[in-house]
Amino acid sequence: MDDCALYRDPELYDMLFSPDNIAADHERRARVGASARFYVEEVTKRGGRALELGCGTGRIAIPIAKSGIEITGLDLSASMLALARRKAAEEGVSIEFIEADMRFLDLGTRFSTILIPGNSLLHLLTIEDLRLCLNGVRRHLAPGGRLVFDISKWDLRRLTTDPNERHPVLRLSHSRMGEILVEESSDFDSAAQVRHVRWYLSTAQMPDFQVADYTLRVIFPQELPLLVESAGLRLDERYGELPRQPFDSTSPRQVCVCSAAAA
Repeated sequence: MDDCALYRDPELYDMLFSPDNIAADHERRARVGASARFYVEEVTKRGGRALELGCGTGRIAIPIAKSGIEITGLDLSASMLALARRKAAEEGVSIEFIEADMRFLDLGTRFSTILIPGNSLLHLLTIEDLRLCLNGVRRHLAPGGRLVFDISKWDLRRLTTDPNERHPVLRLSHSRMGEILVEESSDFDSAAQVRHVRWYLSTAQMPDFQVADYTLRVIFPQELPLLVESAGLRLDERYGELPRQPFDSTSPRQVCVCSAAAA
C-alpha cells in the first residue's frame, strides 16, 4: 500500500480539506460539504451500526456520530487516528477508532453500512488488494447491509498529461500562512493502471514548502461492476457526484451503493 506524506502529517491533511480554508474554491467546498451529507443520509437510511474504512481524521465519521449513528472508524495511520480521537472528543461524540489494514478485516461483528469515502479504495493498488478488501467487506455486512463508496472517474486528459508539467489544483486561504497554491504533476502507468501523483504546496514566500507523493489505482467504469461482483457484491446504484446526479460520461466521480449478491 502507498505511504503518502499527507497521511503522515494529519494537520496538513486537515488544512487541505477544511471547508474554511477552501472557501474561495466553491466547487471543492461544495463537494466536501456534499460528501458528509451524503454519507450521513446513507447510514441513516439503514440505522444500525456503521463502519468507515480509511476514516482518516474523522471528517465523515464525526458528523455521522453527531447524527446519532454508532460508527467505528478504521485507518492504517496512527497519527491520523490520534487527531481523529482528539477531534471527536472536542465534538463530544464517542467513536471507536481502530488502527488496522482494510485489506485484512477481522472485527468479529457485522455492520448495516460500510463506508469507504473519498478515494480511499484507490490506495489499494493491485487486484489482489482490492479483492481482499471487498471480500472482507462482504463478510462484515449485516443482512440487508450496504457498502457505500466514492472514487474518481478519471478524465482521460488527466491521465495523459506531461509528467514534467505542473497544473494548479486548488488554492487555500490559511489563517497563518496566507494563500497556499497546490500544484500537481502526474504520470500514468497504463499497464499497472495506477496514477503516480506529486503535489507541490507553495506560498509567495515559501515556494514548494511541502512536496507530497502518492499513488492511486485507476478503476474504469466498465470494470467496476465486475470488481464488486467478484467479491459477492452487487452494484445497486451509481451516481456521478455526491449530490446524487445521474452517472454519465461527463461525471467526475463514481458514487456507488452495493449490496451482498444473492447466494
